[in-house]
Amino acid sequence: MDQRQIGRFIMECRKEKGLTQAQLAEILGVSDKSVSRWENGKTMPDLSLYEPLCKALNVEVSELLYGKRLSDSEKVKQGEKTAMNLFQTKAQLRILVVLTEILIVIGIMITITFTALLSDTAAERVITLVFGSFVWGFGLVLQIKVKVAISAMQES
Repeated sequence: MDQRQIGRFIMECRKEKGLTQAQLAEILGVSDKSVSRWENGKTMPDLSLYEPLCKALNVEVSELLYGKRLSDSEKVKQGEKTAMNLFQTKAQLRILVVLTEILIVIGIMITITFTALLSDTAAERVITLVFGSFVWGFGLVLQIKVKVAISAMQES
């Protein structure tokens, strides 16, 4: 992803549509200085603007990211690459679910076992309980986030 090439592409597409920087900025709800910075390759549009920017310029997101118009065969190839990346990401997230389950079990073991067996004083029990609770709580929160991510991927 070449930021300067993308900027030049945005400028070319904007000019093809007969838009000024100010007009494109108004369509997107940003300043004309933002559009200027994109076109000069100094910054990239915010991710939330990719879809409306592509719609305004009548290009696809893959074309925006490559900074050029893509042929049909290039689009197919890019689609296949994206699909493979999606499968790999899903597999990695499923592995992460298993690891978070292990983390939860370890946290529970710390909380129950270490508190009962290794803690002699009230302070040691509190420390062990807090640490164990933090470990399994962290694992639980992480697992929820991973499952939400998997669910979001399946919807798209």
